[in-house]
Amino acid sequence: MTYPRSRRSLSIPRPRHLASALFLAAVMALTTACASSPSGPSAAPGGSSPDAAGAVAVTVSDIDGTTRTIPDGKPAALFFFSVGCGECVEGADSLNKASTALGSSADYLLVDVDPREPKETINGFRDYIKAPELPAVIDTGATLTTRYKVTSMSTLVVVDAKGDVTFRATDPSAEKIQEELTKAGAQ
Repeated sequence: MTYPRSRRSLSIPRPRHLASALFLAAVMALTTACASSPSGPSAAPGGSSPDAAGAVAVTVSDIDGTTRTIPDGKPAALFFFSVGCGECVEGADSLNKASTALGSSADYLLVDVDPREPKETINGFRDYIKAPELPAVIDTGATLTTRYKVTSMSTLVVVDAKGDVTFRATDPSAEKIQEELTKAGAQ
């Protein structure tokens, strides 16, 4: 399978686009419903939500079986994608370049928002962007998508060591990712 670098060369069937759009719409509806619920212990001390300051860490298993915690004592860059998203190739490639430049001073994670895409397909995507070692998770249950309020594919989120979101953009360059991770505490 090939992964085109631009929408113009994208040859993905429309049903796949529709399914991805419907999935994201469902995630957004769930996020809105959960966020507007007046009951439950959603407020942290001082009246702020857990996402506002000092967010609780999220632990996930990547497709290689490694347990990952975000944040894990250092900044992290999470790129939300789907293999069927042609525009996501450049953003994932930028994340890979940033990870090469900054190394272990930050964590990096590809987050596949389509729970139907198998591990082998994601590995093919990582191979295509020449980043087979870049950690990837399948966001089954939309845990990370909901936590970081992601509403579209090709979104990059930077969180600092406390878990606060410090940057959010669509397809930023590798240089911009490096800059924002450095601002968030990467060295």
